[in-house]
Amino acid sequence: MNNLLKAAGLLPLHLVFLAALGCSPTNPAPAATQHDEPEALARTEFTDRIENFFEYEPLQAGKPSQFRIHLTDLSDGSPVEQAKVSLTVRRPHETANVSEIVAKVGKVTGIYVAEVTVGQAGSYDIEFHIKNGKLDERLPLTDFKVE
Repeated sequence: MNNLLKAAGLLPLHLVFLAALGCSPTNPAPAATQHDEPEALARTEFTDRIENFFEYEPLQAGKPSQFRIHLTDLSDGSPVEQAKVSLTVRRPHETANVSEIVAKVGKVTGIYVAEVTVGQAGSYDIEFHIKNGKLDERLPLTDFKVE
């Protein structure tokens, strides 16, 4: 009789467990909706003196694209501090219609932020100029597509 009572006492627990399994929704909640923002692009480039890792939103004519620039001094591995960072944007082999953007110093040492807006679709070159008390580096890069 004692075993029967123990089994009977466990029966409600089994029913609760089975009921809980049966209560799971047949249509799971929809996944969080994704924004229509394109995924950021990333690139790492070097001079003899610096590493420039930067992320940017795909370039679209007439729309600002944020460049998040992470600079490292390769002589000692430290972040590049208190630099003036400027980006010069131009079409390949053009000297007219050149745009220069000065990046703002970020909240974290070695990170700089620039808003780049290009007026027309096409292919562009961007030269990074990094200057502080320790260094003066230019990093010309090509093949930035603007849609």
